[in-house]
Amino acid sequence: MESFKAVSDDYGSLAKSCRFAVRILPTGVNNPLKKYYDIFRDLIYLCEVAEFPGRGFESISYRYYGPEQKQPFQTRYEDLNLTFLCRSQSPERQLFDDWMDLIHPISSYDFNYKDDYACQIDIFQFSEYDTIEFGSSDPEYVFSLKDAWPTLVSPQPVTWADDQFLRLGVTFTYSRWTRGGLDPSPNLDANGSYTAITTDLY
Repeated sequence: MESFKAVSDDYGSLAKSCRFAVRILPTGVNNPLKKYYDIFRDLIYLCEVAEFPGRGFESISYRYYGPEQKQPFQTRYEDLNLTFLCRSQSPERQLFDDWMDLIHPISSYDFNYKDDYACQIDIFQFSEYDTIEFGSSDPEYVFSLKDAWPTLVSPQPVTWADDQFLRLGVTFTYSRWTRGGLDPSPNLDANGSYTAITTDLY
């Protein structure tokens, strides 16, 4: 037990799945989504469920001599699923419905260019004692998802059988993700850190 405690207390102790925050940042100078500034800011608090992104490889099988082997040829990034709490006037649902319409307007059969609707999604992992709102210390780990956009706004079931909060599930795709402070082109603020996530970068 002493060895387990020493290992679990090393590197900042064991991580808790509830110590996270998600921020969606419209990118590009003329991105129309920037008019939803207030709602994007609120989503930091309303994102109830998130995922740290996955990555895998597409591979082909080959055999020259002996057992069959696999050779990677392409990176595959898994889709991201986020769940948001909804308020009575449904600004969250309106945002994502408008976002889907920006990608493919219902008035035409034409899809817009990705630069017009892509965003960056930052997912922060915090230690147990970090103050998430004010960024009293840097996050322990940061994922920045590039060129993200929603592929699915899930149906929202409603029922008279309970009075739970209404939730909205959204699935996102993206081109790649990088790790803040570890990979090229981290998304740092003016002070070179990820602190004050609710204010400095909005």
